[in-house]
Amino acid sequence: MRAIAILFVLLATASFCHAEGIEFGSSMNPVGSGARAMGMGGAFISVADDATAASWNPAGLIQLEKPEISAVYSLFRRDQEYFSETHPEIEGTNRMDALGLNYASVAYPFVAFKRNITVSVNFQRLFEMNKKIRFDYKFTDALGAEHLGRDSFIQTGSLYALAPAIAVQIVPGLSVGGTLNIWGKGLFREGWRINHKWSETGMLPSGLKIRNDFEEQSRVDFSGINGNIGLLWNVYGPFTLGAVYKTPFLADLKRTSKTASIIWENGRYLNSEYHNWDIAYNMHIPASYGIGISYRHSDAWTVAFDLYRTEWSNFWITDDAGKKNALTGRFMSQGAPTDTTQVRLGTEYLFIKDKYVVPVRFGLFYDPEPAIKSPDDYYGFSLGTGYATERISFDIAYQFRAGKKVDSDIASAIPGSSASVTQHSVLVSLIYYFGK
Repeated sequence: MRAIAILFVLLATASFCHAEGIEFGSSMNPVGSGARAMGMGGAFISVADDATAASWNPAGLIQLEKPEISAVYSLFRRDQEYFSETHPEIEGTNRMDALGLNYASVAYPFVAFKRNITVSVNFQRLFEMNKKIRFDYKFTDALGAEHLGRDSFIQTGSLYALAPAIAVQIVPGLSVGGTLNIWGKGLFREGWRINHKWSETGMLPSGLKIRNDFEEQSRVDFSGINGNIGLLWNVYGPFTLGAVYKTPFLADLKRTSKTASIIWENGRYLNSEYHNWDIAYNMHIPASYGIGISYRHSDAWTVAFDLYRTEWSNFWITDDAGKKNALTGRFMSQGAPTDTTQVRLGTEYLFIKDKYVVPVRFGLFYDPEPAIKSPDDYYGFSLGTGYATERISFDIAYQFRAGKKVDSDIASAIPGSSASVTQHSVLVSLIYYFGK
């Protein structure tokens, strides 16, 4: 009877288990940082006139006039509400929060070889990996028996990059720049932790009640190197054109896990299994590129527009089994992620006084995420303001981002399910300028 019970549980579990993909908490699109840029809806490729330019368009660093040091702090919240046509028991809302240092930099402009040059060293937290998923799930196994499963998935962590950057003025009005993004490589432990619990209850044909409690604890370490290449060109009068290309790269991942599975029969211990394992694999982060144009109507008013493309169809992981879709964990032959194109529009107006400046910023954006058949649509807006003097610049921005009935993180396991997502972000920036 025990052998039958164990086989029964394995069959039931197999009916639910699915290939594992990478879970992101924040937007997957590789944009830059900073409260000023966020306040303008992220339309910053052709503006890029503070130290966060290293993350948006490194050519914009040439616009810095004084040495400066800066820091950006962020608060992030994501609410995800699940829906299902076939499994209403999964419906509910999950929430995740993240806060901490989002960006820091030191920048130094100077003149050499009769050229204006700016160098900087930057630290950026680009992707939030925090995520919480909890839901119930009813299903029928291969033997026709009904099961109730309860799933709890908690992931914490962020992806950081240490990024030296340089910008060089080619001729007046035209500059180029580059940023080298170093992810991990012993500078700091980078990646995410996972705690996944799955409890499942079912009834054998004999009437015995069987429960399987499964838990996995994992640590994923992430490292790699890529670059940003940018151009900034004052085309004519108030019009400035910006362009950036962020190179693809192959990241090294190492996953260290331990699992425990315990089977109970009518509330009594029946069997258990424990495993520890390590696996090394690669993840291909795709290329992305964008173009922006800004119109500076006066010293006080600027309007900017950006288009940004990410080749998510080249987002994959490889292990001993082959090349797989990094979103779903399934083989690329079963469907690749879709490419996405962001659209961003922003404006800034400065109230200029004798000894200080108060900005007002607003932005709108379309920020889709990759999915299997077509991108998931996300829209949003942002607001920002601040206070600047000769020595300091303080900025704060709020961003709202939402998607309705998007492909959820459990959709690959439960057909007919979807989610509505709302995200709230607050960024606070502080810059201190040195020199006269």
